Amino acid sequence: MKKLILVAILLTGFVFVNAEAPKVCLDKSVSITVGAGMRSISDDRFDEVYDKSATTISIDVAFRVWNQLEVFAHTDLMSVDGKTTFAQEDTTLKITPLELGFRYLISVSKDCKLKLFPYIGAGGGYYMIKEDTPEHMENIDEKKIGFFVEGGFRFY
Repeated sequence: MKKLILVAILLTGFVFVNAEAPKVCLDKSVSITVGAGMRSISDDRFDEVYDKSATTISIDVAFRVWNQLEVFAHTDLMSVDGKTTFAQEDTTLKITPLELGFRYLISVSKDCKLKLFPYIGAGGGYYMIKEDTPEHMENIDEKKIGFFVEGGFRFY
């Protein structure tokens, strides 16, 4: 947790140092992104039952609210099938987040020709976790509230 806080502080400092860029290179005020990817979960119990990374399908809607600052809503669906550890019976895990947050796009091009933007962001989420297990076992159906920090690259 201390490492996460340190990274967030350093990235926030980088944003404010770069915040005085005279030119805003983004000409769109709304973006809609549909994507697919792999989610890796670092939990030994997950590996025992599901034995792989999970495929996700996502949608992200963002509105530019100031210069290179966006507010966004994000959701995705992760669904993975596995086998219980002892009886090798079928089980399915689904995780669906509903996330709201802020994202800052960092301009790396002075003349706006390069449309690749590193970004950092943070926000809160409502996470729906459902595991369908065999009839004699108890299904999991939980809802949790959490937070996230993100970073990456966007291409416009």
